[in-house]
Amino acid sequence: MSKFCDITVIKCQAGTGGNGSSHFRREKYVDKGGPDGGDGGRGGDIILLANENLNTLIDFHTRKQFRAADGGNGAKGLMHGEDGEDMVLEVPVGTIIYDQTTSKIIADLKIHKQQALLVKGGRGGLGNAHFKSSTNQAPQFAENGENGEKKIFKLELKLVADVGIIGIPSAGKSTLISRISNSRPKIADYPFTTLIPNLGVVDMRKFDKHDHFSFVVTDVPGLIAGAHLGKGLGHEFLRHVSRNQILIHLLDATSTDPLHDFTVINGELGQYDPSLLAKKQIPVINKIDAISPADLKSLIKKFKQQFPQYRDELFSISAVTGENLADLIFHLATLIKSTKQTAPHPEKEEITTFQPVKRKNKITVKFIRKKFETGTRKPKQIWDVFCERFEQVVAMTDLNDPEGLERIYHFLEKLGIKNELRKKGAQPGDRLRIGGSGGKEIRMRQ
Repeated sequence: MSKFCDITVIKCQAGTGGNGSSHFRREKYVDKGGPDGGDGGRGGDIILLANENLNTLIDFHTRKQFRAADGGNGAKGLMHGEDGEDMVLEVPVGTIIYDQTTSKIIADLKIHKQQALLVKGGRGGLGNAHFKSSTNQAPQFAENGENGEKKIFKLELKLVADVGIIGIPSAGKSTLISRISNSRPKIADYPFTTLIPNLGVVDMRKFDKHDHFSFVVTDVPGLIAGAHLGKGLGHEFLRHVSRNQILIHLLDATSTDPLHDFTVINGELGQYDPSLLAKKQIPVINKIDAISPADLKSLIKKFKQQFPQYRDELFSISAVTGENLADLIFHLATLIKSTKQTAPHPEKEEITTFQPVKRKNKITVKFIRKKFETGTRKPKQIWDVFCERFEQVVAMTDLNDPEGLERIYHFLEKLGIKNELRKKGAQPGDRLRIGGSGGKEIRMRQ
């Protein structure tokens, strides 16, 4: 039996950018060659790509951690480091990506080849050639590469199909999907034979050689009373019903009370998600080969009396013998064609790459506490400084490098952070924690 997985959690680490090079051109007969250190390459991104040929997330169940390639370091002669290769992970169409920390939806991949950028690779560090100026002709400083983003995501699959087949266990869902499509599920004469949803393609040429239309059908296993509360297997698979345009509600003609079964299953759909009851639903009595014509006629009459809203679309079939099967398929094809003609067609520009939303680059300064430094009487204040651009600069700078430290103080003033600290009461000598607790520290100065 094929394995199935429709919910999983993965950890993603984008590539780190390469370090910039600190180098000077030294050639015979060339005086004052100057800095020629090249830039580091960017780190690779991690991207999800929707593929309509997949129908499970099983690959992410067995492997949960992914890391993209790092960028190469810069080199002499202004040589740029190699960019890290992006990692592209294929998932089924219908995959929803959540930020595991915030539970917010990052992207919903509904279209074939649609992409979602999960984590972005770090920027490559600048080489010392970038820092040459009229006042500094021989800069020794070069940036380090930026760390790539690191996040945890939850992937949830809701299978996308034109038609979903629902019904009680042993109603004949697996037999029906095997007769009308290319799906070959396990079939047996006991409940809960189907433990995973089966996805198949119905080729209309099987019923009419001149009709080249096709559509996708899936069955939803394990629906019983209490399914929305987790009983049976239905709670695991009810989510897949939401992506089906049309529902075939299969009734077992040999059941003790098929009409009660119909009411129970619809009740479960409504309690799980009331919007599911608004979907187009076609009731189909199956196994008519196993009851007498008189009993079938009586069942049809009772059904139409109890559910008059479905009287014009009630079908009776035998998935085993194929009786009346073509009539049902042609009806489904007509409905789906009509739906697709009226529905807006996705344009090429809709198949875009989703990207995580970046916060605005604002400055936040927070006073933490006063602390007595060793050997002094006067307490020094500690401040947390938050600013995305400044945090990036600090992360890419070696604070032990005097030129790098001067650059940090330059940005502290350039971005307006120093002015904000003064307004809050910061004094020279106070400690500044960049990015909060655990971040790099510098001293406030005049």
